[in-house]
Amino acid sequence: MQDGESVSGILDELEKVLREEHTALRKLDYEGIERASAAKLALDERLRAADSKKKADDVPKLTRVRRMALDNQLLIVHARACITSIIGLVTGEAPATYPGATTRRAPIAPFRLSVRV
Repeated sequence: MQDGESVSGILDELEKVLREEHTALRKLDYEGIERASAAKLALDERLRAADSKKKADDVPKLTRVRRMALDNQLLIVHARACITSIIGLVTGEAPATYPGATTRRAPIAPFRLSVRV
């Protein structure tokens, strides 16, 4: 942490990183997601060091940051569910979260899947 660094300034940086992460998640940009993860860890350390400098004015920013982080978490959970479903379709096994799936389906004939991002 730099001397005199405010929680508000760190939260502004965190909002920027969360916006970049959101874009990376929507594009399935692995490198962008990894950069955002590393930046969030560094900002977390700085926020913990600046904890004693919190002000009531920071509450609206904290609320926005929390909302943005939850939105990104929802994107991650959705992507995971989609990948799990695709793997289930390719392997012939119905995913556990598929509505109405109570038994395993017979495996389908192998095929090649080409995905471009």
